[in-house]
Amino acid sequence: MMFSKFFASRAALTAILAVASPTMAAPLPGGAGSLVETFQDWIVACQAQENTTSCVMRQVQTNTQTNQSVLTLELRNVAGGKLEGALLLPFGLALAKGVTLKIDDAAVGTVAYSTCVQQGCLVPMGLDAAQVAKLRTGTALNVGATGLNPAQPVALKISLKGFPTALSRVLDLTK
Repeated sequence: MMFSKFFASRAALTAILAVASPTMAAPLPGGAGSLVETFQDWIVACQAQENTTSCVMRQVQTNTQTNQSVLTLELRNVAGGKLEGALLLPFGLALAKGVTLKIDDAAVGTVAYSTCVQQGCLVPMGLDAAQVAKLRTGTALNVGATGLNPAQPVALKISLKGFPTALSRVLDLTK
């Protein structure tokens, strides 16, 4: 099931997000200690402790033949309508070249890898309010990388189906 890979990949991404402080917010619905909800292609996961609620939204893509994770993107809300998080990509990519990001056909920029862990290689991400607005109306976040052997382009597509609703849910839960 997708959730087993989801939780395995989450540990690597959480390491990057752990330096950020959680948001003070009302308790989760029904006084729950944690919450996981699905909004089309996005998952919202929250944890509540005392008066602190931390939420992330993520998308996990797996190879249906091997059941291995192809990519995981995890984002959290930060002040000013910005998002930050990390992209976990598989091994076998040219790390020195970084990855290019596009929202549909609009270039976002090139982002460097930070490190590799057991599950793959991490690319920290920060998206400003204008980029987040484009994500809300876009159809895909396109990730471009370069394979090592042979050195050829690798194109990955992150669906934005459900992104606006998932983001709104994160914002509501962390008010």
